[in-house]
Amino acid sequence: MPWLINAEQGESFRKNQKNLVILDASWHGIDSTRARQEFTEKHIAGARFFDINIFNDPEATLPNTLLRDEKQCAEQLGALGLRPDCKVILYDRSNFHSSCRALWMLKYFGHSPQLLYILDGGFAAWEKLGGKIESGESLVGVKDYKIQFQEAHIRTLDQIKANLKNSKEQVLDARHPVRFVGGEEPRAGLRSGHIPGSFCFPYNVVFDQNGFFLPLDKIRRRLEGIGFNINHPTITTCGSGMTAPVLNFVLDILGNESNSLYDGSWTQWGSDQLYPGEVNLDERPVERSM
Repeated sequence: MPWLINAEQGESFRKNQKNLVILDASWHGIDSTRARQEFTEKHIAGARFFDINIFNDPEATLPNTLLRDEKQCAEQLGALGLRPDCKVILYDRSNFHSSCRALWMLKYFGHSPQLLYILDGGFAAWEKLGGKIESGESLVGVKDYKIQFQEAHIRTLDQIKANLKNSKEQVLDARHPVRFVGGEEPRAGLRSGHIPGSFCFPYNVVFDQNGFFLPLDKIRRRLEGIGFNINHPTITTCGSGMTAPVLNFVLDILGNESNSLYDGSWTQWGSDQLYPGEVNLDERPVERSM
């Protein structure tokens, strides 16, 4: 299980923990240069920039598809100075809370979840604490990193189709409720709606107005309030796999270790014909949502 820590704990880790790596995993969608520019201007002292985009498959037809090349992924992680025994604190300054996507990536690459931490409140919380900050690029010694893909953390289109028939796993959709019930999609060429039988639980409802995670009991009650079973195996989904990992992280820290991500998400599911078990938008009943 990964961990959620506050800025005070993060500062203590930075000063006292051996084999610690701090990663800025900020990501701002189509603005591909902003995150690195912000990192260069200022970042947590000793942090390194985790470029989410370089772990996306450049040959994929869908956006933000995870790169699944062991050699390339190992080289990129090694270039960050990571070893499999490193403790890793991830943070961001993104409305997408993209550090959760980075944490999910590291889990999939085989890094022990017990060694992974999210800094609650991100960079803003660190600044408010008065934690040490520096600018420029970090100097990193290249390390050897062995990739061990953990297929249990990812789901494919075929697996989602199969799940429509056997319903072995719940599906939790992190998109806005308007999109979930049939509102217009921001990407051209996509159908509206949602995967049949899925639950609507927008990723932003787990945060307060300052970007901190809500108390776990409150998040648990909200999930249970839509009829979701916290302890049941779960697949998360969103628009293109970038925000659903927020829900994977929440499920992790709530004790549900049987959770995975449909990486293709609605960009894949909604891009073609209706699949077995679906109905046309005009015929679709409004299903469970927030």
